[in-house]
Parts: sequence; C-alpha cells; structure tokens
Amino acid sequence: MNSSSGRLAVAPETPRRDVDAPRTGPAPLVALLLLVIVGMRQEINQALTLGDVAAVALSPVWLFSLRQFRGARSYTALGVAALCLGLLLSGFSTADHGFDRISYFNNSVVFSSLFLAVGAVLWARTLMPGWLVGLGYGAGLALGVSATGRAAENLWKFGYSIPVTVLVLSLAIYACRRWALNPRWTDMLLLAGLALWSGAHDARSLFGLLLLAFTLVTWQLIPQGRTVRRSIARTLLAFVTMIIVTYNVATGLLVDGYLGEVAQQRSSEQIALTGSLLVGARPEMAATIALFQHQPWGFGVGITPSLQDILAAKTGMARINYQPNNGYVENYMLGTHFELHSVLGDFWVSFGLAGAAVALVTIAMMIRWIVTAVAGRRASGLVLFLAVISLWNLLFSPMYTSMPILALAVGLVLARAPRTAPQRAADVAASPAPGPRGTTTSGQPSTQR
Repeated sequence: MNSSSGRLAVAPETPRRDVDAPRTGPAPLVALLLLVIVGMRQEINQALTLGDVAAVALSPVWLFSLRQFRGARSYTALGVAALCLGLLLSGFSTADHGFDRISYFNNSVVFSSLFLAVGAVLWARTLMPGWLVGLGYGAGLALGVSATGRAAENLWKFGYSIPVTVLVLSLAIYACRRWALNPRWTDMLLLAGLALWSGAHDARSLFGLLLLAFTLVTWQLIPQGRTVRRSIARTLLAFVTMIIVTYNVATGLLVDGYLGEVAQQRSSEQIALTGSLLVGARPEMAATIALFQHQPWGFGVGITPSLQDILAAKTGMARINYQPNNGYVENYMLGTHFELHSVLGDFWVSFGLAGAAVALVTIAMMIRWIVTAVAGRRASGLVLFLAVISLWNLLFSPMYTSMPILALAVGLVLARAPRTAPQRAADVAASPAPGPRGTTTSGQPSTQR
C-alpha cells in the first residue's frame, strides 16, 4: 500500500517470492511426490499413513521452509503445545474415565498429520507455483479414493467430489496463465458447473460451499474500494451477507425440489424437526455445546465418554428436538471415544483449550485471507474454495476426514514473510546479469523493470 495515498495495492494471488515455474533438479520432483503421497493417505498402521512417515523423514528439509512464511512457526508450535496438553489431560481424566488405546494412537497421529502436511505444502511452494502444488496434492486425493464403504453409496459425494474440484481449479489457474484466459470468468464457470453437479448428486453441503465460492469470485468483478480499510470492511460485510444469502438460496432450492427428490425429502424432514436446515443436519453442535458446559477444559486423547458425559450430550441434543436415543449417538458419537463431527469440537475434546485454540486460529486465518484477498481482487477460485470448505469442516465435519483438505488450505493461505536485507542481496547476486537488448546473460528475456 502506498502510505501517501492510502490506496489498496493489488498483489498477485501468488506471493512474489513463489516461483512462477518449477525449479530444476531433484528437489521439486521429491516435493511433488511428497504431495501426492500425503494426499493419498495410504494407511500402513491404523491411522498412520505413508505420507506421515515420508513427511517425518523429510522434516529436516521442510522445517527450514517454515521461517519463510508468516506465522508458520507459531502455528506449528501451538500444535505441539496442544498435542502435549492432550496427552497430559488424558492422564488426569483416566481417574474417572475409561481409556481406549486405539483412539489414543489414532487421534494423536491424525492431529499431528495436519502439521506434517502443512510443512510439506509450504516446502513445495518454495519450489513450484501454487497451481502445481494443488495439482500434485489433488492427484494424491484422487488416488486415495476407495470405491468401498460410504463411497459405494455415492461415489461423487463421498469419493471424488473434493479431489476433482481441487484438480479442476488448479488446472484452471494454469490454463488462464498459459492461454491468457480471464481467471474470474473461468473460475465462475467451473464453480457453477461443479455446484450444479454436486447438488444433483445429493452433495448438499458441497453445493452450498461451491455456490459461496462462486459468489466470492463474482464479487471480485466489482471495482475495489479506494482505501484498504474501506475495501476490507465492505468485503467483510459482503462476506457475511453472502453466507446468509447463499444459505437461504440453497435451502430454497433443496426444499423446492430443484436438486432432486432425495435431497428435498431429507431437507424438509430436518427443517420440520428443528426449524433449521443447519441445526437439523448437524445436531452434534448441540452435544458439543452441552459437553463444553459440562467440562470446559476438555477430556484428553483416547478418553472414553462416561455415563455423565453421555447424559449431558443427549440433554443438549434433546433441547433442539433431536431424539438422541439411537445407535448413531451411542455407538458413533459417544462410543469408544468422542466424535463430535466438528474439527473444533474434536480438537477441544481431545486436546483441551489449546486444541480449541488451534481450530479458532485456523478459522481466523481463513476468514482473514478470504476478506483481504477478495478485497484486493487477487483470490483464485482454488484457494477460495479451499478456505470456504475448511471453514465448514472446522465447524461441521469430523477431524479425520477434514485433515487432508485443511492442510492444503493452510499451506496455501499462509503468506510469505518479508525478505531480509541479506536475503535480498543474495537474490540479486544470484540473478543473471542483464545482457544486450533486454536479455540476461543466459539469453532469456529480462523481467526487470
């Protein structure tokens, strides 16, 4: 921003130090392979994946890249503190609660995998452009889809919807740069198409999230404000308004049957039960609030719900007219471990207030990026979608299924740290000297201005 005029400086969507093309040598290939392996989530021992092992093995390499991004080291340190607190809390809670070794191992590994994957994404960003990071990670997500389990019921909704969206929007960034296409209209067309396809295949939440991302991209067609503060304030207000409008529009389309009879029936039943589509579709929110009131400091990793915990959660769910005496609540949510169907809730229940802080910091990070990037008219459809779906997952989706996409979102949202004087001097020294007629000494066109 120019301090004398107060005008908003529009930065490129990819920070200046991010490379425009993959570097040569083995490092980019190793980083790309790591992204694919991390995204695949190939399990080798319960929740432990091949990607976790690979990320740990390469940690001496990618740990140094954390200092190149604002807040990356603090975010990782907060995660380590939350993990330690979760282990400590479990020791105290075993005095009056049961303990499950499998969930103790799995939840610790899944939580740690978030920070391992973020480190891998940040390292890859120092070696290749953002679209290629998304492409490699998205390829891993697609390769990791299994046609069994819930995916067998609806292969798009529970299988390929997220990987295909990441791949398509990543390729869109490359296509726009390669063939000089309009990125806004390209993103709008793709997001609208993916939203309609998702709505037609009973992916109701994804339909709404894609519609919100479409609206945010469309907002960037409006000329930006003259000052930073005014533009950001207007964008924040617009973001809140867009969420409300998108929710109401999506609810209307679902209830009126425009997205199929199955979605219409389920939506109408949930609204009739609780008076709200969101509350009816996510009754776990009521259980989480009740458990927080019951024991606000959390429970710890691997702790089994006690009878008092179960009664407290069921009482909270009954307040919204949900009937909690069913197998879902007793076996899935509050069986061998707590499963609150929310990253925020799962982080809090297993890792205490520090775990909740990780989720809240991540929520603030996503909102801040959306508002500032849209205000600056520099947000791509890919990162907007990742930030929007991560906000949803942080509030309304289970920890295990949310970690892969959340890690990619955090890795792409974190901004580059300012370069120090010695680093800038080293960059200048490493740059080719200008040659005759606007070329460098290597014969490539000069990009200096």
